[in-house]
Amino acid sequence: MNKKLIAVRKSRKITQADIATYLKISQTQYQKRETGKIKISDQEWKDIARLLDVSVEEIFEEYPSQYLVLQKKIELLKLQLKALSLENNI
Repeated sequence: MNKKLIAVRKSRKITQADIATYLKISQTQYQKRETGKIKISDQEWKDIARLLDVSVEEIFEEYPSQYLVLQKKIELLKLQLKALSLENNI
């Protein structure tokens, strides 16, 4: 969850739909970025900051959401399972 981004967006009375239109993506896709389900690209951070009239540092949060942490763990477990499967087939 990008709490700083959400707080600034709301304080500026800008909706998720407004930012989505600005980024040329759907509101659903923007919502997934704001909630941390999809990573916000560096260029998107810059564009969002420009729209909100703030620096990227004022809205950017370094810490990945719990969702992204779990997603990475799942990817690692899949790789480990594949390695075990290959190991057992040899």
